[in-house]
Amino acid sequence: MINAVLVGCGAMSKAWLDAAQQVDGLAIVGLVDLDADRARARAQEYGLTNAVIGSNLDAVLDQIKPQAVFDVVVPAARRAVALSAFAHNCHLLTEKPLADSPENARAIVEAARRAGRIHAVVQNRRYVANVRRIRRFLDSGAIGAPTSIHADFFVAPHFGGFREEMAHVLLLDMAIHTFDAARYMVNGEPAGVYCQEWEPASSWYRQGSSASAVFDLGDGKVFT
Repeated sequence: MINAVLVGCGAMSKAWLDAAQQVDGLAIVGLVDLDADRARARAQEYGLTNAVIGSNLDAVLDQIKPQAVFDVVVPAARRAVALSAFAHNCHLLTEKPLADSPENARAIVEAARRAGRIHAVVQNRRYVANVRRIRRFLDSGAIGAPTSIHADFFVAPHFGGFREEMAHVLLLDMAIHTFDAARYMVNGEPAGVYCQEWEPASSWYRQGSSASAVFDLGDGKVFT
């Protein structure tokens, strides 16, 4: 049995807890949120009557010593959660993005390396049936080797909450899905990128809701 603590009990936590209920050998033994009442309500909703509830991740990990932490917090809090998890010798499964800056990403990766723990970032779009079907078709060579991949991403969601206030919202929170699907489809890994980000005058986001990027995926493949 793997015991896990889930930290971050906002809307996205429902998807994680729904999935956790379908995994044999996994128990959610703790819920952590800055608002302990929110964590308590989520525990009641999912029948987690024995889960430890708290607003301090270190304290909860000290108390129940789980094997894993599930990180569903906002990107700005990801580094603190990761360092706490690794300091308590826990494996870490986290929402995307890995971090909100390159320096925070490097710090998290280094902490995982020192702790010798598994550190995985959820990227679920590459497991969508149609995305995998495209990969199989391209791998078949039916249209030759792919050299250029293009995606246009136009949505206008009113999420509310932290997303409308965060920096680089498109690149960190939304377009990351499209990027991961593209690199999976053509079996490419990014070697370089240049990007221009801007904020349209009509936008209700604080910063970075529009961007145009060109990725070098290696082996003569480019994704725009």
